[in-house]
Amino acid sequence: MKINIVSKRVELTNSIREKIENTFYNLERYLSDDTDVHVKLDVTKRSQKIEVTIFTKNGTIIRAEDSKDDLYNAIDVVYNKLYKQIRRLKTQLINKNKSNESIRFNNIDKYDDINIESDSIIKRVKKFNLDKPLTTEDAIMQMDLLGHNFFVFRNLDSEDLNIVYKRHDGYGLIEQI
Repeated sequence: MKINIVSKRVELTNSIREKIENTFYNLERYLSDDTDVHVKLDVTKRSQKIEVTIFTKNGTIIRAEDSKDDLYNAIDVVYNKLYKQIRRLKTQLINKNKSNESIRFNNIDKYDDINIESDSIIKRVKKFNLDKPLTTEDAIMQMDLLGHNFFVFRNLDSEDLNIVYKRHDGYGLIEQI
């Protein structure tokens, strides 16, 4: 497992680095050895924020964030969130009779996160590789893991671009005509 740490408005001390590495290496038993973990730290006057994104080899993205007065507490809270998400993912994969090998994933796709100028209406652009088609159920699972309200994916059955989204009574699907 590779952990990449980026800090913004805070000096990355050895004790913070050790806390992050020791905490998130505990997830290594659930993830494959070549999984990428991106950690972003940001400190403002009121809070200290940590964002952790895990990119698995099969393209699944697991993400959690938290803001606290104490960075060490925020690290522990984010770890607990990620652990719960990984457990939920493992349970879903077992229930769908997919091989999970203790949630060791393969074939991670490239992910880019690009910030555009602040005076633009668009504040962030994300690029995803849509070459790997998904079932609707897998897309819903990925959307839930990311904590988003919608998810764009290439449908396994039709090879068309589809969108799943959360509704007040469940989920919705937008298909291409």
